[in-house]
Amino acid sequence: MTVLALLLLVIHILAFVAGGSNSVIMPILGARMATATPETRGTLVGVANALGTVGKVAMATLLVTGVLVLWLKWNFVIPNNWFWAKMGFIVLMLIFISLNEMTTKRAQPGDQQAVARSKLYGQLTGLSFLGVVISAVFAFN
Repeated sequence: MTVLALLLLVIHILAFVAGGSNSVIMPILGARMATATPETRGTLVGVANALGTVGKVAMATLLVTGVLVLWLKWNFVIPNNWFWAKMGFIVLMLIFISLNEMTTKRAQPGDQQAVARSKLYGQLTGLSFLGVVISAVFAFN
């Protein structure tokens, strides 16, 4: 079981990197979309959609591997209250990602109000991601 748990932890970390990179890249793309020409915006939308797919797969992988690692490595024993803080930040991330997903559909053609909301949701997702990182460090060390 130890080898399986460690392999799952490696997959978990790789998914964390893939998903976390979206927290950095998406706000940059969103800012560029706001002022882009229609042709460039189309290209940026394609890149954002591809990254969005990577992010969704990464989040699903994180949720599955996180539960499996908690089971195989810690037998579902919660290490401390920082773990619950981490779970809270994950819930916030899921909420902000969902809100951003709904808003992005209106922002992509150039709706400036939707662009502003999307930017806000991206920033809140990034802050939540930072909360996940910090609380995970305290939870598991």
